[in-house]
Amino acid sequence: MEKSEKILVVDDEKSIRILLSEVLSGAGFEVSMARDGKESLDQMAGRKFDLVITDVHMPILDGIEMLRRMKKAGRREKVIIMTGDPSDERFREADLPPVVTRLQKPFRMDNLLNVVVAAMANGTGECPAGVPSAM
Repeated sequence: MEKSEKILVVDDEKSIRILLSEVLSGAGFEVSMARDGKESLDQMAGRKFDLVITDVHMPILDGIEMLRRMKKAGRREKVIIMTGDPSDERFREADLPPVVTRLQKPFRMDNLLNVVVAAMANGTGECPAGVPSAM
């Protein structure tokens, strides 16, 4: 049996974390969850993930600052951002790691799965050809 790819879902809304975890686990991924950027960085300290799916607006440590710290630490996980505010100018900052895509909330679960599968199949952290930003 092949090892399953590891995904970290980061969102302060418990119902969102659970829903995404169930959908992704059902598709064969190994899923861990964190309720904010600090908790996600704590989990990353001891593990490697293939993909991080994160919300932006969270208490304690938001998604943008979490991504800055990931880049500074040399983390290589692919990243998908979930946001309700696609106009947030912080997405254009140079001190963020490459982002596969941004999903605008609300989004459909089949769209999320398509983006995740395409990201996992692509060897880089950048948006795969044919998979435009879901904004």
